[in-house]
Amino acid sequence: MTQRINPISNRATPMATLIVIGVIALAMLWLLTSAWRTVSPGYVGIVFDKVSHKVTAQAREPGWTLINPFTQAIQEYPVTIQNYAMVQKGAEGTVAGDDSIKVQSSEGQQINLDVVIQYEVNREEAGALYQDWGGAPIETVEDRVVRQYTRSQVPVVAATYGWEEITASKRGELANKVAAALKDEFARRHLQLISFGIREVHLPEALQQALNNKIQAQQQAEQQKYQLDQAKVKAQQVQVEAEGQANALKAQASGEAQATLIRAQAQAEANKQLASSLTPELIRYQQLQRWD
Repeated sequence: MTQRINPISNRATPMATLIVIGVIALAMLWLLTSAWRTVSPGYVGIVFDKVSHKVTAQAREPGWTLINPFTQAIQEYPVTIQNYAMVQKGAEGTVAGDDSIKVQSSEGQQINLDVVIQYEVNREEAGALYQDWGGAPIETVEDRVVRQYTRSQVPVVAATYGWEEITASKRGELANKVAAALKDEFARRHLQLISFGIREVHLPEALQQALNNKIQAQQQAEQQKYQLDQAKVKAQQVQVEAEGQANALKAQASGEAQATLIRAQAQAEANKQLASSLTPELIRYQQLQRWD
């Protein structure tokens, strides 16, 4: 008895094989695309376990990196300099609205300060930063460290200065003291403070008016001092000119007197020589000449 071959069954076998191969290829493609991750420029990637959230590898540098997509994930932290501004004008600050820091001077006067902080994540401690903050993003760390510690330290240091010192003469010293305090706080939390600066000081209207009046009075005093100095210089110039003229007249008079003396001495010498040259014979001769 001749066996009959089902043509439909023969065609199904290659089709099933192709489907299996396609599924495997798609799975491999998904696995490859899921395993390859990109760390953005200016960041480091922290690889952590999805279940325990513990760091499982060293920080990855910018570029392509390979992880286990089933058990691992990656968190990025910036390692370039970051700016955080707390200012009165909302458009210029990190947080919208009036975000300036309110402080009290040693006299109890309330002042608002615009401040700017520059910091960066310590590259070698990025893994510890992730671990300490439970994988929180940099925005959370920035808010709880950079923002909160700055807003707590600035009023403490500012309270030891008078309002005029904060406004002008001691502003730099105040900023340096705040920076020293923040530097230690940041370092304990795996951040490095680059700089802290007071951009602007906002005074109440009464204090601003008092400051303007003082500045105006100082400017007037400086103008008067300048005018007095100019008057002294002019008086000295007049005195020098008068002394010069007096010395010139004195020299002229001395010269004329000296010339008169010399002429008198010459005349006397001539008369003397003339008198010594007259003899009785010469006198009689001259008389005869005149008589003749």
